[in-house]
Amino acid sequence: MSVIAVVITLDRPETASCCLSSILHGSQRPDRVVVVDNGSTIPYTPPQEYRQDVDVVRLEHNSGPAGGAAIGQQKALELKADWVWMLDDDAIIDPEALERLLRVAETHGVRTYFRSVCYNMPQPELPFFNSFTYSRQTGMLKPVPRERYQDPEFPFDTCAMAGLFVPSSLLLESGIFDASLYGWYDDTEFTLRATLAGFHGYAIPASRLLHPSANRRQLRFLGRSLAVLIDQPWRLYYGTRNCILTQRRLLTRARFLALFLPLFAVRRFISIVLFYNNRRAFLHYFVRGLSDGLRGRKGELTQGGRSI
Repeated sequence: MSVIAVVITLDRPETASCCLSSILHGSQRPDRVVVVDNGSTIPYTPPQEYRQDVDVVRLEHNSGPAGGAAIGQQKALELKADWVWMLDDDAIIDPEALERLLRVAETHGVRTYFRSVCYNMPQPELPFFNSFTYSRQTGMLKPVPRERYQDPEFPFDTCAMAGLFVPSSLLLESGIFDASLYGWYDDTEFTLRATLAGFHGYAIPASRLLHPSANRRQLRFLGRSLAVLIDQPWRLYYGTRNCILTQRRLLTRARFLALFLPLFAVRRFISIVLFYNNRRAFLHYFVRGLSDGLRGRKGELTQGGRSI
């Protein structure tokens, strides 16, 4: 069974090399690692000791997280992968992470996919609670209860990209990442598409990735956990726009307009007003994302002739 790990990097050569080291020093190594250099100013070159195990795909232009993921998955399919393991370049991989994924994969049916669980690098006992269930009526996501992260495994409908472990059959049937989304909510769209195609996702908390928690802070409000961006307000644009584009496609027109859109817009507006710093900037990008999502605009956002 061939396993290809995919790492997407941009202008972080030392960080990417640390990630590579942790992947290739595991108790179970992937057969190859595909590194997508997403338009770095200085092209990424892996350390000499890893070059025989690594394929670098160099892009001249930053295609965003979604574009990098799509190109990495396509390269993995060209390399005849049976399984593709999606990883962030700033993650440190636990030595037994891949071994534990493979062990669980052997016990499940063919229409399944899995994920490693990310843990907060400064607090390695604390997982990122970024696996969700999906309501087919409202289009809204609900975090999987925190206590489930104590279980050996638990099901989810959608999740973040880091740690995704998907069979090639899933990529061939439901498709690779949608590069036209550029980034943010692209992983939700990808996993929702797989789930709605009949694949079942399971998180494996013992398959651990250590990941920094930069750009977000966690809040508890009315018993719910909220992840709030602390900077880079343009990311809210992509997340808002891509969420609307996705749910507009998945839901009936009546459910999209009567249930999803008011619920989503009101909740996000209230969260920005109550919890975000630099509210003016976040509200600007939220409204712009809302508008572009409803108009069907895709691709990267530009400002002053450059991508943001």
